[in-house]
Parts: sequence; C-alpha cells; structure tokens
Amino acid sequence: MTEYELNAFQSEFDPVKAADSLQADNSRENKIRNFAVLKTSYFLAYTKGPGRLAVLNKKDGTALIAVFTNRAELEKWPFEKQEVGEIPFETLNKMVRDNARLEGIVINPFGASMTLRRPQLSDIDLTMRAAAGAGEKRELRLKATRDYPMGLPAALRALMEEHPEVYRVWLVAAHAEGEHTDHKLFIVDFDGKKEGLFPLIGQAVRPYLREGEPVEMLKADLALLRIAEQAAKPMYVKE
Repeated sequence: MTEYELNAFQSEFDPVKAADSLQADNSRENKIRNFAVLKTSYFLAYTKGPGRLAVLNKKDGTALIAVFTNRAELEKWPFEKQEVGEIPFETLNKMVRDNARLEGIVINPFGASMTLRRPQLSDIDLTMRAAAGAGEKRELRLKATRDYPMGLPAALRALMEEHPEVYRVWLVAAHAEGEHTDHKLFIVDFDGKKEGLFPLIGQAVRPYLREGEPVEMLKADLALLRIAEQAAKPMYVKE
C-alpha cells in the first residue's frame, strides 16, 4: 500500500461501536446489522507474502490473526514491521476455517480490541445464512451425509419435541454454485417464522459441529421439500 492509501484507510467496521451496539441491543435484527457490516469490511494486516499474515502466538500453540482498522492502530504493533495489506473479512474468516492452528481474529489487538474466536465466527456465519433464508434463490445440490456426531440427532429431536409446529428436519450436505466445498444444511419443514426457531436450532446443534464449520438453515418450501426428499431421509419426523 502507498503512504496515501495507508493514511486514508479506515475500516467500515468499528469494534467499539459494534460492541456497544450489541451490548445495548442483543436482538437478532441488531446482530444482523452489525454482522453485515463486518462481513463486507476490510482490515489492515502485516503480510509475509501471499496467504501469510502476521499473527499473535499463544502459549498453547494456537494463534490469532492480528488486523487493524486504521493506520493509528496498525502502528501500535510492537514487533517487526512488514509489508501491509488490505484484507477482506471473508478472507480472514476462511483462513481461520482452513488452518487448525488459527483460533480466530483479533481486531486492534493493542487498542480497544475485539476478539472473534472460532465459535463466534461460526455463529456469525450461521446468523447470516439463516437471515438469507429461503428467499435467497440459488441453485443447491443436495446429498445425504453421515458427517455428524452420534449425539446430534437426539439433541435435535429433544428440541423439536418442544416445538409442535415442526414436521420434519433434514441434515444434508449442500453445494451452491461458486462454493469450493460442501456445507451442512438444515432444511426445516414447519409453520411459523424462522426468526424464533432457527437461533434455537443453532444453539442445540452447535456443540456437535466442528469449530468454524459453515452451517446453513432454510425453511422448506415445496421446491426445496422435493429436492430434500430425493436427497436423503429426514433426521427428525414429528410423530
């Protein structure tokens, strides 16, 4: 980056304002507003070449990617100064998912910081995928999967038995155009609005999924039901 670009850079995401906002209003709608800004934001980071960013190492052998919202925060870095890059949040998120040693991302680590570890990053993805919902018209290829721990179906059933509005739930491997790998997709056949149900499902199944694993939830419409029925047997069926 040039000196002019570095001086002019200011990330759209302000961790202090976001933390204050979420503390004052922890509603799903407010989370979506803040997460939407985060997911489209860029940050400064010291780079060691393509795909290699400066990290803060921890005693347990894990590390956090260190990123900064502006030059003033960047210059608080007390270690060796390297080349500086402008990195999109989604690239940082993918780096954490793909590297088991990376525990998460820390924004402005030597100032008013925000740390996003794997569970938080996964919850951000889950919230935004659920917000997109069935209204996001895109082609999905579905197939059956057994890639989940034994306890997940029982945990899902226990929750669903408290919600008589739910008729069936599928867990399938889904692949959307432009994605490089499959992701887990819960298809839920129920009456009502997803805003009340999907966060509960997320909380119930999260302990049974790998940290940082991308997950999506969709409310079933007729077209999606047909695809799901052809792809796999439902994990839950109302009795």
